[in-house]
Amino acid sequence: MARYKITLSYDGFNYMGFQIQNALPTVELALKKAFSALIHEDVKINPSGRTDRGVHAVGQVIHVDLNVDIPTNGLKKGLNAYLPSDIFIKDVEIVNETFHARFSAVKKEYRYYINIKEYNPLTCRYSPYIPNLDLEQMRKAADVFVGTHDFKAFASASIDPRKPTVKTIYKIDINQKDGYLEFCFIGNAFLKYQIRRMMGIIVEAGKHRYTIDQILHILESLDPKESKYILDGCGLYLYQVDYDYHKE
Repeated sequence: MARYKITLSYDGFNYMGFQIQNALPTVELALKKAFSALIHEDVKINPSGRTDRGVHAVGQVIHVDLNVDIPTNGLKKGLNAYLPSDIFIKDVEIVNETFHARFSAVKKEYRYYINIKEYNPLTCRYSPYIPNLDLEQMRKAADVFVGTHDFKAFASASIDPRKPTVKTIYKIDINQKDGYLEFCFIGNAFLKYQIRRMMGIIVEAGKHRYTIDQILHILESLDPKESKYILDGCGLYLYQVDYDYHKE
């Protein structure tokens, strides 16, 4: 048996998220079908994290344990032959059995894109249109989240109460490029809905509807009901997952 680390990208528009949900279209279901067609096995997919409905990925990572001996390039080509056109295997490598796509991750980067120039029906599936935002005020709001905090107020209210909600955000950069705002979140891990809820309040600050003191109050409240603004998943991308490990 060999453990394979697989990096993939996907357009999340047609999927109900990453995690399998019976027969509903999900990225995990598409991967399982591709493995079944290629090697005739029901393969367990272990992702670095589970993206929500409509969320995209540039560098999602999974690992699988296979009973067949297959070269990495052959696995890449074979899976891509069976996957739909909106999912693509970018890289495959064999790793030590101690590697885990989720638990071995040391850093994750997500990016969120907002169209601020003009509504575009060709890009609305990938970046919401939100004009007239105060960029400097949004930078001040984003700074509130940098560091180690309990982000329970910005998590899904349905998360397992046993799940730790203290996370560290190393950096949040906001860049303006060709009529779009790019928000880069780098941290050790993120909770379900955390980035979309933080983006919701950052945008509200950019509309001068929330002050920095009000944002601090929400963060300290530890109450998800206080962070009631959640931006659409269409603008969110799992960009990169970093690991500290030795290859096989």
